[in-house]
Amino acid sequence: MIAAATLLAATLAVTPASGACALCHPDVRVEHERSAHGAENVSCVACHGGDAAGVSVEAGHRGMRGVPRRRDIPALCAACHSDISRMRPYNLPADQYALYQTSQHGRQLAKGDDRVAVCTDCHGVHDIRRPEDPASRVFPRNIPSTCAACHADQERMRRYGIDAHAYEAYAVSVHGRALLEQGNGSAPDCARCHGAHGATPPGVGDVDKVCGQCHESARSAFLQGPHKSGMDAAGLPECASCHQHHDIQPATGELLDTVCLNCHAAGSGPLEVATSMQSLYGTASDEIDLAVALVDRASSIPLYVEDYRARLAEARTALVESLPMTHSLDVSRVRRLTDRARSIAGEVEMEVNAKLAERWWRRVGLLVFWFYLLLTVAILVRFRHRAAAEAHR
Repeated sequence: MIAAATLLAATLAVTPASGACALCHPDVRVEHERSAHGAENVSCVACHGGDAAGVSVEAGHRGMRGVPRRRDIPALCAACHSDISRMRPYNLPADQYALYQTSQHGRQLAKGDDRVAVCTDCHGVHDIRRPEDPASRVFPRNIPSTCAACHADQERMRRYGIDAHAYEAYAVSVHGRALLEQGNGSAPDCARCHGAHGATPPGVGDVDKVCGQCHESARSAFLQGPHKSGMDAAGLPECASCHQHHDIQPATGELLDTVCLNCHAAGSGPLEVATSMQSLYGTASDEIDLAVALVDRASSIPLYVEDYRARLAEARTALVESLPMTHSLDVSRVRRLTDRARSIAGEVEMEVNAKLAERWWRRVGLLVFWFYLLLTVAILVRFRHRAAAEAHR
């Protein structure tokens, strides 16, 4: 009776996703039924074979393929994920296996190297979750740590001659801080630059295209400037030659003081161009900062300054837009934007100073008014006392 009751209870717990496999593999069942596959009732036998309805070991294992070999996993996943009719209801692309085969991972696997990443290394095994699930290994904020599981392993990377410090450098970069610390989902993760299933290092001539997906205005200016042909001739990676690879730092005018010296001698014509652009940017930035400080001072009085803050935001936008224009090396294009930023900052500063001066004169006028009022009162009191004294004589 006890054995029958136990079997009945276990059978009642069976679901379409796990089938009878859950009777012997309850731990795997929990992971699987919380996964994207479990939610869609993709059963264990879809990957492992066997009979999900069998309630004995022999019946359940009949026709079972067992644990797939690593080298077989991409093709196994592709049995469903390359089927357009199966993927269409979920709006999922059906070309990911083809892309994987073109990637560094796929090409190495085809050569027999099963140490490279396969589907389960990035997506999980039984606990596969949708990419938009924050608990997923391929949720954008989690992608860097997922890639780092292999790419921060020095011993593993040494075999391929790959630097194992990419994640460490990315984490302190402007992109890494925006994604990992600030939670900015628009910041690029590894897959945004290298590709996901078709992951491969960008070629020297492709770097500007990769960066240009987000930095469109900078790329447009770069293509119009002299650096494009010069870097192509020298075989240099465009954006990365100045901004580095994974450890990209915030783009500021100060970069023009340092980066240009990597290729151009002090006092040379190209460096004079850089100095001119840096001076334009720095002067405009300083004037905006002065205007902001003045507005903050007026706000503490308090005076109404929200209109001025909006105008200074416009000035800051013009200043930020001047940085991509430096890639064209056209000083006049940079000057147009920095002059606009300075003009707005100057107008705000002049108007706020006028308000402060007007307020000062009002205070002076008020003080004068009270002085004469009090003086008049004192004279009247004195006159009254004198009149009273004369009346008593």
